[in-house]
Amino acid sequence: MSETVRRVRRAFLGGLFAVAMAALTGPLPALAAETPLSQGRPALASSTERADLSPAAAFDGKTGTRWSSKFSDPQWLQVDLGRATAIRRVVLNWERAYATQFQLQASNGGGNWTTVHTTTAGRGGVQTIDVSATARYLRLYTTKRATPYGVSLWEFQVYGTASSTPSLTPTTPATTPSTVGKKGVGVWQAPNVSAALAASGASWYYTWAVNHNGVTTPSGTQFVPMIWGAASVTDQNLAQAKAAGPYLLGFNEPDMKEQSNMSVETALSLWPKLMSTGQALGSPAVAWGGDRAGGWLDRFMSGAAARGHRVDFITLHWYGGDFRAEAATGQLKSYLQAVYDRYRKPIWLTEFALIDFSNGVRYPTEAQQAAFLTSATQMLASLPYVQRYAWFGLPSGDKTPNTGLFRSDGSATPAGRAFQAAAR
Repeated sequence: MSETVRRVRRAFLGGLFAVAMAALTGPLPALAAETPLSQGRPALASSTERADLSPAAAFDGKTGTRWSSKFSDPQWLQVDLGRATAIRRVVLNWERAYATQFQLQASNGGGNWTTVHTTTAGRGGVQTIDVSATARYLRLYTTKRATPYGVSLWEFQVYGTASSTPSLTPTTPATTPSTVGKKGVGVWQAPNVSAALAASGASWYYTWAVNHNGVTTPSGTQFVPMIWGAASVTDQNLAQAKAAGPYLLGFNEPDMKEQSNMSVETALSLWPKLMSTGQALGSPAVAWGGDRAGGWLDRFMSGAAARGHRVDFITLHWYGGDFRAEAATGQLKSYLQAVYDRYRKPIWLTEFALIDFSNGVRYPTEAQQAAFLTSATQMLASLPYVQRYAWFGLPSGDKTPNTGLFRSDGSATPAGRAFQAAAR
C-alpha cells in the first residue's frame, strides 16, 4: 500500500469516526498542529539589524518575534536541523520588509550549497514552498529587497522527516553524561601528573595536543585531542586525533599573538580538514570577546555558516579579575549566557580560573581561588547548555601563586580539594 493511499485511507476513516462521535458527544477537539523540524534549532544570519531581532527569533515558534537584517543586499538566514533531513515544505512568514528575489539553498556541510527553490517574484506575506531535498542545513538567500529596509521574517518553518541515521557530526555528545561528565582539566607534564589526574576525579582532560604527552589516562576518564594551530593541521595529527575518540577541539586562542595567532580567513580555510575527521568539532577557543558582534569568534561563525562549515559546539576561555567568588561566578555565567544566546550551540569552557591580567599578572589567595572553584563548578553543573568545562590547570607550582590543583609531591592545593569535591 503506497503512502498516499495510506493517508487517504486514514483521512477517510478518521472522517467517518469524527462524524459518528460528533453525533454522540458533540464536536471533537482540534488535533495539535505539526511542529516544524526547525523550531528551536541553532540559527545564523548574514547580519542582524539589532540585538532583539536575532536569527533565533525566526525559529522560536512565536509570530510576535522576528529576525531582521541590515539594510542591504544580499542577506541570508540559516538553520541547522542537526542531522540529514528529508525536507518537503518550507513556510516563510514575512514581515512587511520582504524579499522579491530569493533562493532556498540546502547543504550537508563542507561549503557546498544546492539551490532547491528560486523566485524573482516574491510577494511577501505567508509563503508555502514545496521542496525536495535531504540536507542538514537550509538557508534563505535573498538578493533583492522589496523595501528600503532589510529583510525580515516572523517565522521560517521547515517541515519534513528527520533521517533515522544520525549525522556523523552530532550537536550533542556522542557519549552520555552518565559515562562522561562535565568536569575536566587541562594537563601538562609535571612530577606525579598521572597520579594527580587520577586523584582529581576529572571525567575528561586534554593536553592542547593530539597525544597524551606521557600522561596515563585513568579508568573512566576520557582524553580529548586538540588541533592547536595552523602548523598542527597535518595528516598525521588528524589521523591521531580521529583515533582518540568522538570529539575534537579546534584552534587554541587564535585571537592572541602569543598563542595560535590565526586570522579568521586562515582558520576558515583549514576548517574542512578538521571536519573531515567526522568528530564532533568544537570552535576555535577565543581568549575573550566570544559574545561580541564583529569579534573574532563572531566573524568565524558567520564565515563558517556562509561556507556551510560544521561547528558542533562553542569552545571558550575565561579568566576573572574580580576575586570575590560570588561576583566572579556571576560574571562568568553572564558571559556564557551571552555567548549561548548569540550562537545557540552547546558550550565547552576549556580554560577558566581567577587571574587578573589588567595590570601585569595578579593571583588571588588560595582560599579565594578555592571558593571561586566551588561556586563556579556548581553554577556550571546547573547550566544545561554547558556540556563540559576544564579548569586551568592540573599541575601547581610549589612556591609561586598559581591556579594549579596538585603540587609536585602529589598533594592537593585548596583549589585541588575543591575540584575533587565537585560533581563529575
